[in-house]
Amino acid sequence: MSKKYFLKLILFIGDIVLMYSALLLTLAIREGDFTFLPGIQTRIFLVHFSVIYLFWLVMLFAFDFYEISFFKKNFDFFRNLALFLVFATGFGIAYFYLQPELVIAPKTILFLNVLFFIFFFCGWRYLFSYILKLKNLKEKIVIIGEQKEIKEILPKISEQGYEIIGIISKASQLKQIVTKEKIDLVVFTSEFYKNKELIQQFFSELPFNLNYINFIDFYEALTQKALVEGIDEIWFLENIFRKESKINKLFKRGFDVIFSFLGILITLILFPFIALIIKITSPGPVFYFQKRVGKDGKIFTLYKFRTMIQGAEKNGPEWIAGNDFRITKFGKFLRETHLDELPQFYNILKGEISFVGPRPERPEFVALLKKEISYYEIRHFIKPGLTGWAQIKYHYGASVDEAKEKLRYELYYLKNQSFIFDLAILLKTIQSVLKKC
Repeated sequence: MSKKYFLKLILFIGDIVLMYSALLLTLAIREGDFTFLPGIQTRIFLVHFSVIYLFWLVMLFAFDFYEISFFKKNFDFFRNLALFLVFATGFGIAYFYLQPELVIAPKTILFLNVLFFIFFFCGWRYLFSYILKLKNLKEKIVIIGEQKEIKEILPKISEQGYEIIGIISKASQLKQIVTKEKIDLVVFTSEFYKNKELIQQFFSELPFNLNYINFIDFYEALTQKALVEGIDEIWFLENIFRKESKINKLFKRGFDVIFSFLGILITLILFPFIALIIKITSPGPVFYFQKRVGKDGKIFTLYKFRTMIQGAEKNGPEWIAGNDFRITKFGKFLRETHLDELPQFYNILKGEISFVGPRPERPEFVALLKKEISYYEIRHFIKPGLTGWAQIKYHYGASVDEAKEKLRYELYYLKNQSFIFDLAILLKTIQSVLKKC
């Protein structure tokens, strides 16, 4: 296990300990001493609060509290902590008060438990951050060979807890560095694999107790996107063109059907208000219908609330600019809050898109991007989504270069897709929406 994941595991275990410590302290304060703790009622509290803590851990993950670099961003840290406080308390209230048959309804205990945990949590993160700085617990790496993308990831290398000891091209250099420094990881670039003589030299000199990784995998782990320039057909055969498990497909479709139905109910509740404001603020229809490219390149109709002026595309399809004059004032609000996408729950229910996947693009843009970007059509290998990895990691793409950057994230999603990954993307999407509200 690398130092990076070991540190995250320590954080995770520490959070669990603090959650139960906060609960036991709360119970002890309520009773006035600690003699109450071994009793049967304590065990009842532990069982029910364990369910709540599971939700808390998911929220902590969704709000980036297990990203080591996140500690340095004070404003983001406390903003996300405030959001966590709201969700943690809200879930606890819902859990107990929607189950009237439970023998406990701990109002004061729940609130004190949340407050104690927040206090412990801040102290634990501060102490952990201080130890990291004091011990300089960075994973030391050596990169063998040159690659232009190294400059791109240099800031990420430091943020993610790595330290480059050297970029070398001779096996003797590596031997000298390993002797002097405690190297944790050796990264091989594409240049290394092209030189057979260099490969033989390194394998005759390299110590076998080191960890090794190729640059493409290291780049993906560091940036959470695929290095399009470094992959080929073999990469796709090994990572993308594999049959999706039936269980994953079943979970994903079941989730889509259940929650799209709930989404449609929400849409019906909000529809009169949204429709009225759209009609009052600008002439034209309430809904906007647009052709998009779906799974296997099939064309379907995407439904949205209209956010642009009537006749906005009289000159043909255009990418939306930053301050596009075609977007109405209310349309801008709908876009920022993503309320314009509520009608797409119907697309999900029909099976044309999923909750998570590459965002479906317009046929006109797809035709252009396929010519300009290698492997662009691979994104149509799976069903498109209402949200996706590229949507939460990158801004709206309005050019070929930006579409290429989004493709990096989409290919990363295709390689690592799973039901758990989808849930993480949905949680981060909710976090992103809450930030804009």
